[in-house]
Amino acid sequence: MAKTLRFRFSRGQELKYIAHLDTLRVFERAIKRAKIPVAFTQGFNPRQKLVFGLPMSIGLTSDSEYADIELAKDMEPEDFINQINQGLPEGIKVEEAVSRITRDNIMNQITAARYEIMFGLNEPRSHSEIETMVHELLSKEEVSVIKKSKKGPRPVNIRPLIYSLAVKQIDTDKFRLDAFLSAGAENNLRADLLMKAFGEETKLEIDNISMHRKALYASTFNEWKNPFEVAND
Repeated sequence: MAKTLRFRFSRGQELKYIAHLDTLRVFERAIKRAKIPVAFTQGFNPRQKLVFGLPMSIGLTSDSEYADIELAKDMEPEDFINQINQGLPEGIKVEEAVSRITRDNIMNQITAARYEIMFGLNEPRSHSEIETMVHELLSKEEVSVIKKSKKGPRPVNIRPLIYSLAVKQIDTDKFRLDAFLSAGAENNLRADLLMKAFGEETKLEIDNISMHRKALYASTFNEWKNPFEVAND
């Protein structure tokens, strides 16, 4: 049994257009409905002790989102899964949960993400053409894109945040890009920003069909790890 749990959840097509704060509220309401014994923060506005690994962009689906929850009393991971799923709406489901011993919360541990991005083109292109464009992008030392920040829009070099890219042709005008990107509280590269830069660099008219986050990673001693693997480090 455990007082702090780390859980993995999925978000499907049904709720892909809700914002991160709305996702947080969905979980807060589900926890309340399911009568999960969640712990609360102190102060004038107590909140549930619930921390997400990485905010989800609007339009993104995923089967690999992580969060930490602190409980007021011990609870078995299996009981937590069964109870909370009864309170969650269709489109969000908790898939796994483990006890968390490490003091480092999930938000501080996430450093990379893997995406599967489906996109279409306004004109037919061969796989070799798109693959060459991907290689040319990776060969550059600088790939600049305008990124919003607290101080306003500013150009950012995202090339160091792209770890790997691979493209596969699905149809005459449809491709899949497998992207391994920097992620986390710092140096986070969203999939939609990557595609914006790809379109600007290649001069292609790109239609983003779907963006799916396949995995999140923590990094310890230069090794990528599943967030569950570092829950008890």
